Amino acid sequence: MRAFIKILQIDMINLFTNPMWIFYAIGYPAALILIMGFLASGGYGGSVSSYDYYGVTMMLFSIFNAATFSANSFMEERIKSPNMRIVFSPVRPFCIHFSKVLASFVFCGAAYTAVGAILHFAVGVNFGGSLTWAVFLLFMAAIFFFSALGVTVCCMTRSESATNTVLSTVFIFFSVLGGLFFKVESMGKAIAAASVISPAKWIFSAALRIIYDRDLSPLPYACAALALMSAAAVFLGAKFFHGEDYL
Repeated sequence: MRAFIKILQIDMINLFTNPMWIFYAIGYPAALILIMGFLASGGYGGSVSSYDYYGVTMMLFSIFNAATFSANSFMEERIKSPNMRIVFSPVRPFCIHFSKVLASFVFCGAAYTAVGAILHFAVGVNFGGSLTWAVFLLFMAAIFFFSALGVTVCCMTRSESATNTVLSTVFIFFSVLGGLFFKVESMGKAIAAASVISPAKWIFSAALRIIYDRDLSPLPYACAALALMSAAAVFLGAKFFHGEDYL
């Protein structure tokens, strides 16, 4: 346990001391949401502003990038040498693998919480008022899953660049299919029916029901589904991880 905590500390220091990752995790999504909200401000009215809409959709799109952070923290060139020393120390392989998942989850959870606070106080983005905790609990469950997924795909492909290529393609597809950029219902009934395969669709729908309908009923089901998917990702990552082959 002490060895795991030490490895986790090192992984978290690598993440929290990298200026580019901090900008990409906080500055980029905040700027993206503010710009898109401003550009689309003329097309929204009533109780839901463009900032409210893009605050949720682009936050979720940014959460997908937790997989990229975990992949980079796993196989980025500058941290391969320290990881190699850990591999040949008397530490269980699971400690090396899971510490990357947990460190990425903590880093991305803190970063996206900061983004949410910036958006709320800067332009009044509505994350649910008194139910904001439920929306961010859902977001945290998603962050953990995508953190685990990034490490698992790294273990399978043995390459950071291949992992980023695969994940970015899949996430763009799921984001479009999930209606994060525009309503898929406008593309026909077949596309709308197919959108249920996208995690973005049901996470986004659950968040909207919590925020605007004050309905918490989707929360346990969405979190349970993400927990099961996370467990599967961690299990597969542990099965495919062999330190001497990947680091």
